[in-house]
Amino acid sequence: MRRLVLLLTGLALVTVLASAGTAAHAAPAPLSITYVARSCDNYSQVMANKARNNIQESLRDLGPDSNYSRSEAVSAAKEQAGTPAPPCSPLVGWRFSTGTGYTGKTAATLQLSTATGLMRSDIVTQGSTPELDAAGNDTGRTLAGAVTVQLDPAELDAAGGNRLWVQGGTPSAPLNGMQDQYGFAALRCAQDAVNGDNVETISFPSGARHVFCYYYAITPPPGAGLITVVKKVMPTANGSGTFRFDGNISYADTNNDGVNDFSLTASESQDGSQTFVRGETRPGDEPWTFQEQFTPGWLPPTAPDCTQTAADGGPGTSAITVTSAAEASITLHAGDHVTCVYTDNRAAGPSLLQKVSLNNVGTFGIDVQPPPGSPPLGIPPVVTAQDGVPVTVIGADAVRPGVYTLSEDLPARDVTGFWSLPEAYCDGKKLAVTTTPPDAAHPNGTWQASYDIESPENTRCVLTNHFNPAGTLVVEKVTEGPAGNDTGTFHFQITEHPADRPARPSDMTLRATAITTSPDSPTQAHPDGQILGPAATGLHVDSALSYTVQELLPAPNEFGSWHLVSADCGGRPARVEPVTAAIEVRITPDQPHAACLFTNRFVALTTLDVAKSSSDDSTLRPGAALLSLICSDDTADRLTLAAAHLAAALRQHAFAEDTTCTVGETATGAASGVTVSTSATRTVDDGAPTPLELGSAFEVKAGTHTTIAVLNTLTKKTVPGDPDPGGSTPPPTTTPPPPSKPTPTPTPPPAKPVPPAAKPRPWLPATGMDLRTAASAISLTVTGGVLLAASLKRRRVR
Repeated sequence: MRRLVLLLTGLALVTVLASAGTAAHAAPAPLSITYVARSCDNYSQVMANKARNNIQESLRDLGPDSNYSRSEAVSAAKEQAGTPAPPCSPLVGWRFSTGTGYTGKTAATLQLSTATGLMRSDIVTQGSTPELDAAGNDTGRTLAGAVTVQLDPAELDAAGGNRLWVQGGTPSAPLNGMQDQYGFAALRCAQDAVNGDNVETISFPSGARHVFCYYYAITPPPGAGLITVVKKVMPTANGSGTFRFDGNISYADTNNDGVNDFSLTASESQDGSQTFVRGETRPGDEPWTFQEQFTPGWLPPTAPDCTQTAADGGPGTSAITVTSAAEASITLHAGDHVTCVYTDNRAAGPSLLQKVSLNNVGTFGIDVQPPPGSPPLGIPPVVTAQDGVPVTVIGADAVRPGVYTLSEDLPARDVTGFWSLPEAYCDGKKLAVTTTPPDAAHPNGTWQASYDIESPENTRCVLTNHFNPAGTLVVEKVTEGPAGNDTGTFHFQITEHPADRPARPSDMTLRATAITTSPDSPTQAHPDGQILGPAATGLHVDSALSYTVQELLPAPNEFGSWHLVSADCGGRPARVEPVTAAIEVRITPDQPHAACLFTNRFVALTTLDVAKSSSDDSTLRPGAALLSLICSDDTADRLTLAAAHLAAALRQHAFAEDTTCTVGETATGAASGVTVSTSATRTVDDGAPTPLELGSAFEVKAGTHTTIAVLNTLTKKTVPGDPDPGGSTPPPTTTPPPPSKPTPTPTPPPAKPVPPAAKPRPWLPATGMDLRTAASAISLTVTGGVLLAASLKRRRVR
């Protein structure tokens, strides 16, 4: 029987480890999202998303700029710093929905974007929920007005293909039917905190198994109205133009001059327009303003023509002020729709023919053949100095009536790109442009167009050339890993930005996708929606520009996650950001074509188990035994082994990458006079247990499972009168009764050696067994038991 008791005791720690770790290891921390909702009093309290632009769906501009870097994932700490609560408060009972796509705002959806391919709409914030870290571990903190939800099978499938979208509310009720009480302010999820609309996509950073979604509402909300700005050009404008407007009606600063602005492009056949959904102007609010700026080559802008209608179709009641300097100021009333129309024409000037180059500047060989009998027109090479700014080719007083033929040499194609077929307009009429074959005088051929000029002093012609950049970026993907987890679908974002600053969310971004079908074999990424071609073409070839390529890794699965091994662009200068899986490269005239290779490895889940065993004898250990766990990734935990309990274990911890941890013993709970001997072992995967000194740091390597086992051996000193530890009890010591009469003192016999005092005898936890009796057995049992526990946890892909 004692041998059986010993076996059960030696296996107690094994049982705790197995029950605490094996199931968790076979089914690692599921992918989860914590949804947090906040209510604020005004928009200025809410931090903006990474990009301030007119995709933003709040009725007024938001407060502080985003405190996130371009690729940084949403975190509780950054949200608390950017939008403190208080003054904002938890919003309990707020509903979220998920889907596989999204659609833009409409009047039916309260001018808010919504999810499509609905998967679930039962996500509702509660009073509080534990705050988790990126690995899904409990931080010990709580979040009010929040709920943590595990991804269901449909969401897991969508997340694996970067197709999981989140929205506030439901598709039919994006403000949960409480639009009279709340207005939308912002939504940020995972790595998508870019545009300020009501839909965000979910992507899990490398190794992460948990992400956040933060939603902000305003109460009470302002009423909403519409302001539409329309740009028209006269029929004689000779082609299209792009016009900038400054004013607070825009949330974007597109030219980085410190003033919010937006642009409209219009031609004689197509008006330009933009509609803004904005909040009513309440007391203390500034009116909505916008003003057209002067565009070279065009007449100075004039006052717009503004009209308004109410929601019922009748006349509106908004206050509108316009000036001759093309400025409009609107005190907007809820439900009104204000429309302001600007009309413009090209500047007449003294010229008959003007030249405009778009998307680049250059030198152009232009020849104009006048009617028979007219003197020749000597035209030197025409040089454009600014993108979109006209240059005079022929003055109006230099010609006479008749048919004129315009001829332009085709510019030579080079590594930077090529010029496309030009557009030629005269008096608002688009001319037919033909291409002639090369000859000795024109090695690349010419473009030609003709026009019959009746009145030279009133005729205006414009020749417009558009440059097409020719830089290309090839992105290749190689995947490595164990069979079954060695291929996948990988998405890339390619962002153009000035070389002297990092990429911003507002910069022009292209997207591409690579699908690997076999390991260790390069697979090319293609533009989204295409099955052929480099990841990006038509890139500007400019030494002053950089291109940042960022990889969005697939979501982790039950076996582990993808990690970036390397990224390089064929030896050319490039800056790699391993944490964000990004690389920055330049497309220059001497190297207009770049090829970058991303290599990823699937890494098995990284986990750590910590367990402790001690005596459950409350005489030996009347107090609680305590262990602490602290890791370099800010993981912290505390194990309490209560009195009268034999063993306990921490919940399993998972890590996104390599980390360093320390286990310390802060209390043994032993009684006074009881000596405690502590031993600890560390086991990594299928290796043998090795001694661990408590308080010393140890590594937890990515893709491994580590087990820490701590054992307290309690030793009690034996004093006369104590029960025999082996179970026998010596007879009590008594004092003989006094004699009835004096007795002579006998001569003492020779002294015998006094036996030495009994040595203290160590005790095993919960058994009462002599350690000397079972030292060998317990050593074998605990060692073998830890190995058994470790082997039980090997249900994972290697």
